[in-house]
Amino acid sequence: MEFAMGVIILLVVLVVVILIFLFEFRQRRPDEIILSDSGGKIRRRKGRYYPRHFSLAVPATIYSLTQEFESEAKGKLPVKIKLVFTIAASEDHLDALVRSGGWNKNMVQKAAEETALLIQAVTREFCERYEIDDLSGEALRLHLQKVLEKECPKFGLQFVSLSVQGVEPLDAEIAEAMRQQEAARIREKTEKVDQAARLEATRVKLETDEKIKAMEHQLQLKEFELQQQAQEKEAELARYRVEQELERRKMQWEMEQKELQAFEQHPELLLLSPQLARLAEASQQLKNARTIVSLAGLDQQKSGQLVETLEAVIRKVFKKD
Repeated sequence: MEFAMGVIILLVVLVVVILIFLFEFRQRRPDEIILSDSGGKIRRRKGRYYPRHFSLAVPATIYSLTQEFESEAKGKLPVKIKLVFTIAASEDHLDALVRSGGWNKNMVQKAAEETALLIQAVTREFCERYEIDDLSGEALRLHLQKVLEKECPKFGLQFVSLSVQGVEPLDAEIAEAMRQQEAARIREKTEKVDQAARLEATRVKLETDEKIKAMEHQLQLKEFELQQQAQEKEAELARYRVEQELERRKMQWEMEQKELQAFEQHPELLLLSPQLARLAEASQQLKNARTIVSLAGLDQQKSGQLVETLEAVIRKVFKKD
């Protein structure tokens, strides 16, 4: 009996523990930061489950806030500023986040609102230093970005991005004048770009023409060099031919000189010449014919020296026949 009562009590306690666990503990979602206060310090719970009454779940997602307010440029000219900035909870500055946003689920939004007030103050201070036509969204964005990267950790936030959507004067006439001025500036810039493009195109064309002329000149020089080389080769070949002809004539003249000397020393060798052979053959075939031997083919020097010898030899031949 006592054992059964013990089992029943144990089961009741177990059921109570389970109910307490189901009622008190919650599962941490990936987009949440679980905060707890331990000894006056804010800590982050990294476990999978957390007690909801002893913890605070803060969204870890980014938070965007649109700001549209008025400011004054130099000379007390009103301008309208419109911007959007994006922040998120900083896990490294949880104490500052609790101080600026309070211990509640909306601490990120409240810290962002405090940051928005800082942005408005910094923007007004920035606008008061510039003329209305010198204000630009890009310059304002860069200035605010530097300030937010430095000041956001003081609010327990992490700066993500900033976009300045408009910096416009409230006076319609001033806005129209600025639009006309901007349109004129754009037209002037476009004209400068067009003229610069034309100038660049002309420069490129001139450079191209110069390169083409230089290449043509190099081609002409190359052709002239090739022609000169060909002429030199032709002149060398002609000189070689002349030298060969002179050598041939020299050898022929030397040979004729040797023949002349041989004929002078041995006149009977004249009978071996082709002309005398033909003469003898004709004299044998035609008894009553007169054969005329022409010495016109010989040089005058040779003919002058050989005439007497030839006449004597021919007489002897005809007498024998």
